[in-house]
Amino acid sequence: MRSPSFRLLGLAVAPLIFLSACGSDDGGEGTDDASQSTGADDAAATSIAPNGTAEDVTLTEADVEGTTVPALELGKTPLSVGETSVQELEPGEGEGATAEQDVELKYLAVNGTTGEEILSTFTTDETVSMSLANPNLLPGFLNTLEGTKPGQTMIIAMSPEDGFGAQGNPQLGIGPADTVVFYVEVVGATTPLTQAEGEEVEPKEGLPTVEADGTSPATITIPEGEEPPTELVVQPLIKGEGAEIQSGQSVRMQYTGVQWSDGSQFDTSLQEGREAFETVIGAGQVIPGWDEGLVGQTVGSRVLLVIPPEMAYGELQEEDPAATAAPQQHELAGETLVFVVDILAAN
Repeated sequence: MRSPSFRLLGLAVAPLIFLSACGSDDGGEGTDDASQSTGADDAAATSIAPNGTAEDVTLTEADVEGTTVPALELGKTPLSVGETSVQELEPGEGEGATAEQDVELKYLAVNGTTGEEILSTFTTDETVSMSLANPNLLPGFLNTLEGTKPGQTMIIAMSPEDGFGAQGNPQLGIGPADTVVFYVEVVGATTPLTQAEGEEVEPKEGLPTVEADGTSPATITIPEGEEPPTELVVQPLIKGEGAEIQSGQSVRMQYTGVQWSDGSQFDTSLQEGREAFETVIGAGQVIPGWDEGLVGQTVGSRVLLVIPPEMAYGELQEEDPAATAAPQQHELAGETLVFVVDILAAN
C-alpha cells in the first residue's frame, strides 16, 4: 500500500522558482469554490495586455556589496509578453542539452510587472541544476533549455501561461498575470543516473536482506526472529562515487519501503506512472530518519535505512476510553520502517 502522507512530506523541491504548482495527494480537499472564483476575477482584473518581448530587456551590471553581478533593465515597466520569447546573447559551444539531461546554470529572475529582482544565484556564485525530464518544470524552461550549450547566455521573457499560470507564486511575489524575466548562463549538462552505481558493500549481519536491480521495486526480507533496532541504521549497499549529500540540497532518488513488522511494502517510487522522487534533504521535508540517514551519503549510492518509529511517524498512541475521538496519528505510527534508496542526483 502506498502512503500518501510520505509523498506529501517531500513536495518542497528547490529551487521552487523552476517548478510549476503540483496538486496535492488530498485531491484538493478544503478548497473553497467561492475563493477560487474570486481569484479568477482578481486575475482578470489585474491582467496586463502584451506589450513587449525579451528584446526589450537589456543586460547590465550591479554592485552588490562590492561584487559586480548581472542585472536586468526593462525597456518598459510593466513588461508583459503574450508568448514566451528569448533573446540570445552568447551562443555557447559544444553539445546541446537533451530532454533526458540535467542542465546546470546560473540565473537571475526579475518580475516584469514591478521590475523588482526575485532571485539571483550570482550574488553567491552558485549554480543550480534542472532536470529537463521533470514534467513539473515550468513549460517556459522545458521549451527553451533543450538544445542549449555550455557558455550560452540568454534572456527569457516568460509568459504567465508558460510560468506560474493563474495561481502565480505568492511565496516569490509573482502574481497570476506577471511576466517573469530570466537572465540565464548555461554551465553545462549531465546525464543523470537511473540507478545506483559504484562499489558493492557487504552489509552487517542481522539486517534485512535486499534484492534490487534499480528498475523495479526492491525485494526486502526481514530477518526471522530479529527484534527491530531501537536506533537508526544506515547501511550502504553500493557506495557511489559522486559528491556527498549536504543538508539543504535537493536530492533525486528511487526508493522502496516496507514495514519491519510483516515485511509488507507500503510505498515505492519504482512503479509505472511515477517519476523519481525529489526532495530537500536535511530541512524537515521528509521523516527524520531520511534527513539524518541520507546526509553524508554519496550520489550513486544504494542505502538501506532501518528507521525506528520515533524517527518515522511516531509511536502508536493508545486510545483513551474517556476520549470522544480516536487520537490523530499516521497509519504507519508505531512501525519500524525499512527503506532501500538509490541516490541519483543532488544539487
